[in-house]
Amino acid sequence: MDSRPGQIEQNGFTLIEMVTVITIVGVLAVIMIPRFIQPSNFESRTVSDQLISSARQAQQLAMSKAAASNVTWSANNGTKRIRIQYSENGTQTIDISIPDNISITNSSVQFLKNGAASISSQVVITITPNPRNVCIEITGYAHAC
Repeated sequence: MDSRPGQIEQNGFTLIEMVTVITIVGVLAVIMIPRFIQPSNFESRTVSDQLISSARQAQQLAMSKAAASNVTWSANNGTKRIRIQYSENGTQTIDISIPDNISITNSSVQFLKNGAASISSQVVITITPNPRNVCIEITGYAHAC
C-alpha cells in the first residue's frame, strides 16, 4: 500500500458499477414479479392431478360401492369444485375445491357399474390460464392429454 502524506484513501463504488447493478436488479424484477402474480404451472398441474384422481375415484366407486345406480362426476367452474355423487344409503357427495384463479371447462360424466363412462366420445376438460387438458375415455380411463 502506497501511503503518501496528505492523500485520503477512498472506498466505494464507481458510477458504472452502480448503474450495472441497478440494471441487473431491474431485469430480474421484470422477469420474476409476473411469476408471483400469475397462477403458476404448479396450480394448473395440481388441478389437473385432482381432476384425474377424482375421476378415477368416481370410477372405483361405481365399480365397488354404488348400488345399481351410476356415479356422477362433474367439474364445475361456476362453483369452483369437482363433485362426485353416488348412491349408497342415500345420496353421497364428495366435493373437491379448485383455486379461484384457475378455470376449468364444465363437464359431467356418469360411470357405470362396469367402470365404463356413459359418454358417446372422449370428454376433454381444459384448465387455464396455463393450459392443460384432462381426457376421460369411453372406457372410463382418465388421463392428461
